[in-house]
Amino acid sequence: MYNAIYYEGTYYLLPTEFDDYETFIRNLHEQTLPAKYNMIELREDHEARNFSVIKGRSMAPYFLSGYHDEPSMVTIENCGNVYPVHVEVMDQTEYNAHLREVINRVCPGCLRFKPLTNRVQSLNGHFEEMTLDGVCVFRQETKPAPRSFHDHLFSFGGFFLRFDYAAKNAQEMHDKIKEWFYARYADAQLEEHNGHKTLTLRCKKNELLTPVLTEAISRYIAEISKGTYHIRLAEDFSYQENLLNELLSEENAETFRKECKKYGISLAVMEYDEHASETVRQSLQELIDHFWIFSLLQTSGKDYYLVSDTSYVLKELRYRSPILQAHHTSVSIFDQYRNSRYQISFDMKQTQL
Repeated sequence: MYNAIYYEGTYYLLPTEFDDYETFIRNLHEQTLPAKYNMIELREDHEARNFSVIKGRSMAPYFLSGYHDEPSMVTIENCGNVYPVHVEVMDQTEYNAHLREVINRVCPGCLRFKPLTNRVQSLNGHFEEMTLDGVCVFRQETKPAPRSFHDHLFSFGGFFLRFDYAAKNAQEMHDKIKEWFYARYADAQLEEHNGHKTLTLRCKKNELLTPVLTEAISRYIAEISKGTYHIRLAEDFSYQENLLNELLSEENAETFRKECKKYGISLAVMEYDEHASETVRQSLQELIDHFWIFSLLQTSGKDYYLVSDTSYVLKELRYRSPILQAHHTSVSIFDQYRNSRYQISFDMKQTQL
């Protein structure tokens, strides 16, 4: 096990002149920032391909040696963005052996599992999904929803541009949104002003998920149309904490899960130290910018998000676990499943292999 740091989205081994994190951080505080250190960057993907065999891929906090082992100069500008972490580093052969053992122990019971053969190729697909401590956020124990909101969002955007949906009337756009996202509205109106179009949609009564789905679609269409096409709701709508808690309550769980399955989405509730709101939210900004999560409500130490691809988001949260762990973060996922893939820990102090 090695001492390392997580700094602004990247893992690094500690410089060789420091025996532990405490010594390193003490030295960092003594420097005039920005400070520079020679460190080896730890990557999950070294982009090494060899015909049909996937090489050079791993999942934090387990990393591979033998690809990019030379240190490079890293500039640290903010001590507060440096987090300690313990990692394992091993060569590809050792990593493959550990991964094979974990797959045979953990993967049976998953609908996607295929028994391994003696060939290295049979490990393909597991390198980027299974950690060596046996966490797989892609596990499927029940039949998955037929739709992924994130995939459909991008596909809809492609059709929007390719087939000039912007030229269609209000009813045609309403029908297309219904076709792609199952979101239904009471009526739709289209207005044009100075070359900018605004599609106004009115929600049906008692619709809880449609407003935020509409907001997600609106943000994406506004971006790809470069601000020339906007989608908005006719009524003012804002999620209140009591409404969300009622939606996620045990008595409403079955109904809510059916809704999630229909739309191919989930909701996440993230709790953390109240003073860390800005830090935690900033660590998620990339997921927001790329439409993987959408903010529903932010309160002191507790945020609610719509999640467009649960497995991918959980994987990204795990990668960011040094930050999340430091601020005592917990995440609860509510969607069509109730299985072990959501029992994810942000404690990175792994057992010695």
